[in-house]
Amino acid sequence: MNTRFLILLLIFSSTMSGCILEEQEKSGGEFSPTEEIQDEALQFSEHCIEYDGLERCWLLLVPTIVNESISVPLLIDIHGGGDDMYEQRWTSDFANISMEQGFIVAYPQGHNNFWNMGGPTPCLNELLCSDEDDVGFILQMLDTIMQNHSIDQTRIYSTGWSNGCGMTQRLAVQTSEVFAAVGCMAMYKLAEVSPEYSPIPFMEVHGLLDEIVYYATTAPTAPIFGPENGAVQNLESWADLNGCQGSIPEIIVSEVDYDIRGYTDCENETQVMLVTLFFAAHNPYEHDDPVAHPGRGWANPTGVPSSTIVWDFVSQFSKTNE
Repeated sequence: MNTRFLILLLIFSSTMSGCILEEQEKSGGEFSPTEEIQDEALQFSEHCIEYDGLERCWLLLVPTIVNESISVPLLIDIHGGGDDMYEQRWTSDFANISMEQGFIVAYPQGHNNFWNMGGPTPCLNELLCSDEDDVGFILQMLDTIMQNHSIDQTRIYSTGWSNGCGMTQRLAVQTSEVFAAVGCMAMYKLAEVSPEYSPIPFMEVHGLLDEIVYYATTAPTAPIFGPENGAVQNLESWADLNGCQGSIPEIIVSEVDYDIRGYTDCENETQVMLVTLFFAAHNPYEHDDPVAHPGRGWANPTGVPSSTIVWDFVSQFSKTNE
């Protein structure tokens, strides 16, 4: 495992060194939600339940093009730590994709704007996550949505950003029987893997210049989430988890501003992918984060359609493929 990682690090380093010299600047702040998303009052609705002694809520997007006489896919889109469900709907762009392609999106709200992405052990740092039963809440949310809408239960997916990406990976490794595939942005797998885990497809998107959740362990200062974590290590961890074949990842896509590498020969006909955005920091999306904390608020500068890449990846899989 260590030898494979060293080979991968050398490959990534040689590739990225040439790309960084070509970085282009692009101003942000051009996104206008009211221009991008039309008739929002008719398509978005807010729902709440009482779960574990708390009121837990989510936004639901049911596009007007959805024909609910047939079953449609459902995507859970989980906000990052410090953001909320409203900000995630504007930033991630899955709303626009759903309105074009006809699937339902749920945006759950974390307690105090954070998620328990590491469980089942208690959260180690209350500034970074929650200690709530967020897996239980999201499963109850799913059950409520399925009682009221015609959901294709073979095509349930999850995505998220940062803390929400950690939560997505927790859902994947602890409730793999529910999800057909997951793909998320800018965080690593921290949760314990259930002994009942069955391989499902996985994709992570990460900015090479991420200053909050570092891309590599060679960053000049200690990463927040520990020296053992990095984008390549996370890819390899998932490759091992899914029983993928091959000593190094295949190059699937190679562009000036991003590439996609991963493993296509894995158990259960799954795949494991890493999308590297050469010029992006912590925000991998095309749109600026409305919260706009320093660094994390700026969208990826070359406009790589990261949400479309994730949706195209996850939506090709269903539970019937297993």
